Amino acid sequence: MRKTPLVPARIAWSVNQLKIGTGQRILEIGAGRGAAAELVCARLGDGSYLGIDRSAAAVSAASERNRRYIERRMAQFHQLRLADIDPGAIGRFDTVFAVNVNLFWTRRAQRELVLVRELLTAQGQLWLFYEAPTTAVTSRTSTLLGQRLDQAGYGYEMASETVKGALLVQFRCSPT
Repeated sequence: MRKTPLVPARIAWSVNQLKIGTGQRILEIGAGRGAAAELVCARLGDGSYLGIDRSAAAVSAASERNRRYIERRMAQFHQLRLADIDPGAIGRFDTVFAVNVNLFWTRRAQRELVLVRELLTAQGQLWLFYEAPTTAVTSRTSTLLGQRLDQAGYGYEMASETVKGALLVQFRCSPT
């Protein structure tokens, strides 16, 4: 029997920050190998999870890791860039989140932030999580991300915490 890979501390911390409830619809941008999906799906009850990632290898690994949730029709994984999502085809989500996805702070990403707004329910939230290698990078990332969120019309709260020696930053965002 194959063992399930361990969940990195930054992923566990990030999922623990989310306000996941039974029946919710959750979208993860940059689902990677499916560690966050596993934790999210365990809390969803009759909800649903969609994970997207640009990498075919990541989608394959995530699908294998979360096979039981796929078989229960709770989880889906697609090789897809955020910019290529059709909001009319997939509906709205209570929570959209991303862990260490550089898209939002390395470039303007206004198109993607507008798209996320279309994907959120009226009370939905965007959560962005980052683990930076140094305090200086954390400061730079937070400043740039805050500017981009302001420009896209999002209100946000930022918090940080040191977990197992790593500084982790979260942005909880709501369209204004």
